[in-house]
Amino acid sequence: MAGYLFQIGNKDVDALERCVNSGVYSTIMGTPKGYWSTPYEATIGDYLSMKAGDNVYFFMGRKIYGIGRLMNIGDSCRYKNYPQASIPKALIYEEIRSDLLWDNGPGSENMRWLCIFEPYPVFFRDGVDMDDLLSSAPDKIRMIRAMQQVSFIKMDDEENKAVRDYLAFKNRAMLNTDGIPFDDSVHEEIRNKISPEYNLQASEIMNACSRDDGKLGHEMALECGIIELLATHAPEGIELGQWDYISQQVMASPFKPLMYADKMDIFGYRYIAGLPYGFDTVSDYLVIELKKDTATSCCIEQTLKYVEWIKNEYANGDYSRIKAFLIAFEFDQSAHDAYCQSAIRHYTEGGRLPRTAKWHDLKLLQYTYDSEHGQLNLHLIV
Repeated sequence: MAGYLFQIGNKDVDALERCVNSGVYSTIMGTPKGYWSTPYEATIGDYLSMKAGDNVYFFMGRKIYGIGRLMNIGDSCRYKNYPQASIPKALIYEEIRSDLLWDNGPGSENMRWLCIFEPYPVFFRDGVDMDDLLSSAPDKIRMIRAMQQVSFIKMDDEENKAVRDYLAFKNRAMLNTDGIPFDDSVHEEIRNKISPEYNLQASEIMNACSRDDGKLGHEMALECGIIELLATHAPEGIELGQWDYISQQVMASPFKPLMYADKMDIFGYRYIAGLPYGFDTVSDYLVIELKKDTATSCCIEQTLKYVEWIKNEYANGDYSRIKAFLIAFEFDQSAHDAYCQSAIRHYTEGGRLPRTAKWHDLKLLQYTYDSEHGQLNLHLIV
């Protein structure tokens, strides 16, 4: 399971209990000015990567509270809160009130997208101190350390397990208590109201910045489209393969001031197929670098830098476990030259009987966006 850590206003106990009581979370967004800016698009991208079974936690007043689990109502665990939610314009609460899946009164028009969860096994009343949590598994916790100026973050399986284990341990004496109350009546209201017009789709975000030539005006909108392809295993994303975990803007450098930190556009991994349930043994790792315009040799080098990071931090030095993609609207000659000259790694594998191996698993994909059909198309260049 992955994990999501949602921020609640400092010491806003009412907001925490309201979310847990309802089993619903929605990010409060500012009023858009006729277009989606990067923070909005990044938030939508995070929602698009959600899937049932992922854990849910809340961060409030330097403490982390949990444990919840995302669940499907209908076909999904995340929806638009009202049909017009992904249109980048200001809306009036009274005009959309009857369409809301989750009505929290005036201001709900700014709660545009939501996810649905349940206690797992209970939502403990006692949170755990952030410092204590970080100290409990310093080698496993990555994204929580980089949580700044975002409404929520996504954690991989290893980090999520560290958080879940520590919360369960600190609350072990209260495992049989009721915890924060949960009432599934809001879930029933959502179940009775959802229809296809509430489905959250990346096409609405890409449409807002698409151009006649098939280029997208925002890189984060392209990121949303690729995440949706990966999350839904859509036929258009066949070149990318299928992955069990995907996330965006994942740290790819030693801890440092965040304004200087490198982040991978998209990171993921998949498990070894065929193992019994619960093994969750990682087979391969994914890195995708995105350019909405023209990719140059610098883009090749940046992607390879992320390959090196994954090789050292995740793949135990094994290049063969890494699948890399550079996706752009077009590639100049310097990118093609760098691909031929630099995108190869020769390495030694094996201990007692070593052998030389070659890695050349970087693929270049050209994208175009078909706004008429709301479809992101990928074409293999090399």
